[in-house]
Amino acid sequence: LYGWEDLELGERLKKMGVELVRCPKAVGYHWHPALSLEQIPNLIKIEIERAKMALVFYRKHPTIRVRFIIQFTWMHRILWECLTLFGVINEKRLKPLLRLLINNGRPQLAMEILRIPLNLIGVRAIFREASLRGIR
Repeated sequence: LYGWEDLELGERLKKMGVELVRCPKAVGYHWHPALSLEQIPNLIKIEIERAKMALVFYRKHPTIRVRFIIQFTWMHRILWECLTLFGVINEKRLKPLLRLLINNGRPQLAMEILRIPLNLIGVRAIFREASLRGIR
């Protein structure tokens, strides 16, 4: 499934004592297509996959650091619940605004706004998966 493999590798390398070498001149690109409303169901699916993989990551590295990285804390749960008014601000209610932004050439802004309910979906999924698996 999708998610966390790069950070999990980083945790393993850190545990092995591998020295981090910084290269400020290095440039990396991560391309994303412009947001369209048709992508939303797949983005939700990815958040649910990320939640499952977050728990795989956490089981391998059960530290407070990893809990914060994957947002598996009550602080994160409360934060995203409050920011979305406990789910009232969701992808369905945001569709008219997202459509307006996309149609006016602002798909990146639309994506940033959509990230708020997507984070709630992801955090809720982490807690749901953890409950099913008996992870506290």
